Amino acid sequence: MKIRTFILILALIPTLLQAKDTVIVVGGIQHEALVPVPTIEEGYYLSNSYLDLGVRWNRESGVSSQESAIGFQSLELITRAELTQWPMLGYDPDFGGYGLSHLHVGATFDWGKITVGDVYGQFGSGMVLRLYEDRALGVDNALRGGKIEVTPYKGIYLTALGGKQRRYWNCYDDGAWGWNYKQDAVLGANLELGLQEWIPQLQDAGANLTIGGSYVSKYQKEDTILFIDPSAMQAYMYNLPKWVGAGSVRAQLQMKGWNAMVEYAYKANDPSILNDYSYNHGEALLMSLSYSQKGLAVLAQVKRSENMSFRSDRQANLIAGTINHMPPFAMQHTYMLTSLYPYSTDLTANEWAFQGEVRYTWKRGTAMGGKYGTTLKLNASHIRGTSDTWFGMSEEPYYTDVNLELNKKINKQWYIGAMAMYQTYNKRIIGKSGIARSGIGVVEAKYAMNKKVQMRAELQYLYSRQYEGQWIAALYELSLWRQLVLSGQWMYNIGHAPDATNGHYYTVAATYTHGAHRLMAGYTKTREGFNCSGGVCRYVPEQQGVTLTYNFTW
Repeated sequence: MKIRTFILILALIPTLLQAKDTVIVVGGIQHEALVPVPTIEEGYYLSNSYLDLGVRWNRESGVSSQESAIGFQSLELITRAELTQWPMLGYDPDFGGYGLSHLHVGATFDWGKITVGDVYGQFGSGMVLRLYEDRALGVDNALRGGKIEVTPYKGIYLTALGGKQRRYWNCYDDGAWGWNYKQDAVLGANLELGLQEWIPQLQDAGANLTIGGSYVSKYQKEDTILFIDPSAMQAYMYNLPKWVGAGSVRAQLQMKGWNAMVEYAYKANDPSILNDYSYNHGEALLMSLSYSQKGLAVLAQVKRSENMSFRSDRQANLIAGTINHMPPFAMQHTYMLTSLYPYSTDLTANEWAFQGEVRYTWKRGTAMGGKYGTTLKLNASHIRGTSDTWFGMSEEPYYTDVNLELNKKINKQWYIGAMAMYQTYNKRIIGKSGIARSGIGVVEAKYAMNKKVQMRAELQYLYSRQYEGQWIAALYELSLWRQLVLSGQWMYNIGHAPDATNGHYYTVAATYTHGAHRLMAGYTKTREGFNCSGGVCRYVPEQQGVTLTYNFTW
């Protein structure tokens, strides 16, 4: 679909409106930039810019569906333009470019929704399909095609989609809009049944029981990929499958504070560069059980996955071309030093993962709770590889994290938090050798002088005899008039280890917010590392320079 066609559709909308219809224009601007100091070969001004623009036409609730033979409710046209010609550091080589990256038209009816254009979606926990956008990671794996979501009867939810997957700007190489079988395609369907809608006993017990199933298939034309046999001094060509399918089944029960979920996924043989062109199938099993009531929450999870990387391009690596997503069973930390060595599900092909968590809040007025209550949380996770047998595990651990967190509001002005954490991190995951063991301590305090002046401070310490050794870190924020925030953070590697950087890393910034506008400017020097979200990580090299961020939504 060309831009002029989209503009023509926008122009025709007013002729379709009725007196009781409403039209809402939505959008946003996001600009993130770095001026490197000193100048680097990537450019003088590196930036990622996005412009979102859309129109939503809603039928007023007072208008009955009988006025429309098809039960029309709303229509939306959403588009996004990107300018990443000279992108920020750490993105995939093909990330840079510019143009209209997203365009879709969606219509909602009493019975479901139809979307044509660029579509996102997730089936179950995402183990066979997760299409989403995360700008911080550089992820946008939308399908350019279509999606239909139907509720033909109460308790029945059906979704079908298909298209050609976006891999940055390479999707425009053939000048075609939409998917075609001559290149590659992704097709999928998902069915969920809400059994509580049909079984009175579940309704009487206040229980929700959902079962579901998904199937996703990808098509890719054959590549000429050779295998060299050095012993025979001959080259052989791989016989690669054009179609590769993956399916999953799942069930979830929610009842009186309990939430139990199980999902199993299977993927047919899918030789790719990531599994060294193995013809083994892939499979994953995920189980989760949680319980919550006022003041108490408990969680237990286990996952086994093997050879479940699923991409629309068998030669893609890093983040490009992902169709599915393996949920991480490790706590996603936000403090500087606790997130120094994060775990990524994309960096390991096979794993056993275990996670447990207990959160308890003492009531107000008790000795431990005080006037405002006190919350204590214990979280533990352990991840290691699989072995030749299904229940077997590798001797080598991948990752361990045990942390205890305390949060307490002392009075209307003071809040304190503290965390103690033990971590083991297998450096082989990032291409190095050995296991780094760390002990981390964090203390945080917030002080509200009044409604217009607030402060927050952090002190952190990491002790380790391996890898980069010991670290100390500090952060301070001053909030003025609920509009201006002045902040500074600092990290220092004390060293005393062979891989120590012995460097200072810091950021000073000022952030101003006015209505829907947000502007941040600062100066930073950051170490190399990983920017992670939901178990997906992007490598970011060391960088230094002036930073600028602007956001505006309407």
